[in-house]
Amino acid sequence: MREYKVSELTGNEVLAKPVCLENGSIILEIGTVLKVSYKESLAALNVRKIFIEDPFEKYEKANFFFEQKVFLEFENDLKEILSHHIYHENTSLKKLANLGRELVKVFEATKEKRALDVWNRTPDMYEHTIFITILVMILGKEYGFSRKRMEHAVLGCLLHDLGYRYIDADFQNCNFKTLSPSKEYELKNHTILGYSALEKEEWVPEIAKLMVLSHHERMDGSGYPLRQRNSQKECRMIQICDAFDCAVSGMECKKKTICDAFEIISDKEKYESRMEKILEKKIGIYPAGTYVKTEDGKKAVVISQTENAKAPVILYTNEAGRNNIITENLNSDQAPKIASIIS
Repeated sequence: MREYKVSELTGNEVLAKPVCLENGSIILEIGTVLKVSYKESLAALNVRKIFIEDPFEKYEKANFFFEQKVFLEFENDLKEILSHHIYHENTSLKKLANLGRELVKVFEATKEKRALDVWNRTPDMYEHTIFITILVMILGKEYGFSRKRMEHAVLGCLLHDLGYRYIDADFQNCNFKTLSPSKEYELKNHTILGYSALEKEEWVPEIAKLMVLSHHERMDGSGYPLRQRNSQKECRMIQICDAFDCAVSGMECKKKTICDAFEIISDKEKYESRMEKILEKKIGIYPAGTYVKTEDGKKAVVISQTENAKAPVILYTNEAGRNNIITENLNSDQAPKIASIIS
């Protein structure tokens, strides 16, 4: 499935999701074969984007570090725990300690060496939380964290946005510059609320509490809520991982491209440079499903990652027929480089 701009339709695309109006009524069902003549009608109804079936999706083998089924199980377990939590009624939250230990156990058993795929992300808090947990574990491994230290850092990740359970504010695809002062304060206050709810909990390690409080702080003191310059590695890890994933998912900001997200965390005044370099090597610049053009002018779609974050495996789309699928691993000296992304 791929998101398309209505203006890009060429005809014969097949709908992967129904097209709905703002009132929820369906005007085109899943499976509808689109005609070029639909472009004008859809535009008149203020429908700008649609989802169509991707004929090459079956060849894609995205890397989520965990098996996708396992990733979703962790995400659902997290949602089950947090969705039943009430402020200062923290007994149920203790289940997160077990979830964290299981995450670390599965992470340590995983031998995946390919770059991580950032698939079509959404500003979902639970997906966001599991993803930054994986990123922090990747950094922790590179920094030689012990099992206990890793588990404490993971618990901090699982709890970091707890404060959003206590406020009624839309954190999805928002722009702080356009928010009223009261709304901006309410959103930023989630760090304080999360920390306050955990401050007296003896089962939560102090470093995990500090990660909750400081995940929006920055090395130069420009962050919030206290403009601290945290020196703890765990705090710096969650700060850079949260900033990256917020950008690519649309959490607490307008959704950005992977390249734009890396541009944000490359600021050496705000984020630790070594951590940014590690993430740059571990996250695929071209996620599975990305349409690209090579330097020799051929069109292709990324179907898998390699150990080189900038050199995935691609499938040539302009040479693909029913019995003629041509792929190439770009992680070799002889292979062409990717010249551009086809939007």
